[in-house]
Amino acid sequence: MFKRILVATDGSENASRAIEYAAELARLAGSEEVLLLHICIGCTADLDPEEKNLEAANRIVAEAAETLNEAGISTRTRVETDYPPESVGNAVIDIAKSEESDLIIIGSRGLTEFKGMLLGSVSNKVVHGAPCPVMVIKEDLETP
Repeated sequence: MFKRILVATDGSENASRAIEYAAELARLAGSEEVLLLHICIGCTADLDPEEKNLEAANRIVAEAAETLNEAGISTRTRVETDYPPESVGNAVIDIAKSEESDLIIIGSRGLTEFKGMLLGSVSNKVVHGAPCPVMVIKEDLETP
């Protein structure tokens, strides 16, 4: 059912929970691969001439891949640098489409409904625009 899982990660504690859920779900579903995606804001040559942000982005997906690989899950990593901060949700949607993902797993930042309406949220944008089911891992959930 979920052969290609995309996990959007920003390196946060909540993203780590999403990775743990992805490991368990991928194992149970017999997934072929988990794609670990990080949208790197500020990774352009103008904003990041020493490539420190890009190094951090690559470290985030590498650490996530290590967690999944240790659980016996096949992974692939992808860092995107061509999206502005306000388009992170659209980036996840675009990549899920191009990768033909069966499921997106993403952490929630736990915004209140009011703040979410004012600020918008990446997970909310993804839920409403994704080409496949989306699993949102809430901030206060325990890991599997």
